[in-house]
Order: sequence, then structure tokens, then C-alpha cells
Amino acid sequence: MIGTIAVLIVALPCLADVPNDIPDLSHSVATIAYNGPGTPSLLVVPDGTGNPFTAAHDEEGNVVDATITLTILDTLDVPIANYPFEDLWLESMDGGLVPCIGGTTADYNTDAGGMTQWVYPLRAAGYSEAPVLVLINGDALVTNPGLSLKFNSPDINSDGIVNLTDAAMASQDYYSGYHFRCDWNGDGALDLRDVPILASHFGTQCP
Repeated sequence: MIGTIAVLIVALPCLADVPNDIPDLSHSVATIAYNGPGTPSLLVVPDGTGNPFTAAHDEEGNVVDATITLTILDTLDVPIANYPFEDLWLESMDGGLVPCIGGTTADYNTDAGGMTQWVYPLRAAGYSEAPVLVLINGDALVTNPGLSLKFNSPDINSDGIVNLTDAAMASQDYYSGYHFRCDWNGDGALDLRDVPILASHFGTQCP
């Protein structure tokens, strides 16, 4: 019995060096591809027909890459492979980005290096100019308190469908001055170039 206890005592320190497949929020890291001036914006639509992250816009309306990459590590900085994409999602810090069910999850499970990305269009609505949070199973990363990326959608009121209510809100903005929520091409102006974007997504809704 004494010998067994001695073996356990010797073995316990080694357990601390065993990877546990539990993400460490202070070791895992998220980055955004865009490193230019200002904050890029991404058009999102409830049915997922908005822009991919590779077709975000800078503040002058130029197409830029805003792909988000997440690398999940455990407490020993060991990559965690095959972490389910359903448990990885984005939220805006102000709650203005409103996803359809599963609409902001990562594109795929983490690979052998613990990496996944957000490239495909989101299924979401609303608008936000606040930083975006990367969440792992509902908890935000400690290493990245927020990434600089704005979102807007022709579903302005976030009810899951682009309809006449949104058109009326857009009309109000056009006649009252600039508002980011309707600047869907991200060029810093509300003009006739934004109107076709609303028209092309009219009637779209969450799946």
C-alpha cells in the first residue's frame, strides 16, 4: 500500500505536463488579416448572401481582406485539433450584430495546428461599429479583448428579414444625413450606390 502511494505521489507532477484538450482563453489567439488604417466593415445578410470576409471594405470603400483566424491552444500552448466549429462564434461588443441561429460560427473545425477561420459570409443582421469578440464555447478570449471590424446589413432592424420596414429606415437616413448602418458599400457616403444593395437582398431572411 505504501509503495502504491509513493508511485502516485511521484506521478502527480507529471500530470501537469499532459495536454488536456481544454482551450485556454489566455493562450489562444485571434487575429484579423486587415492591418491598414481605420476599421473595415463587412456587409452581412440574414440568408448568408452578404460579403465574405475577403471582400470587406475599408473606410474609402476599397475591397480589403478582413479574414479572422483563431488558433486554439491549451495551457501548455499545445494546439487543440478538431475543436467543433459550432462552439466558436463572433459577437459584437455592443450586441448590434444579431446572428441567425448559428450564423456567426467559424467555417470549420480546428485543424491539426488548432486553427480555424471566418471567411464565408455570415448569416446575420443589424449593425455595429464596436469591436468584435471571438468566443470559445461562450467565453471571450483574454488575449484579444476585441478585433476592429464593423458590420452592417440591409436588415437594419434585426428582425431576420429584409422588408419595407428596413427600406423606410434607410429612406430616413438618406434624408437626414449619414448613418453607417446604411452605408453598405462602406465608402463613407449614403448615395445611389447603396440602393441596389438593399434592392438585391430585399425579401431575404434567416433560414
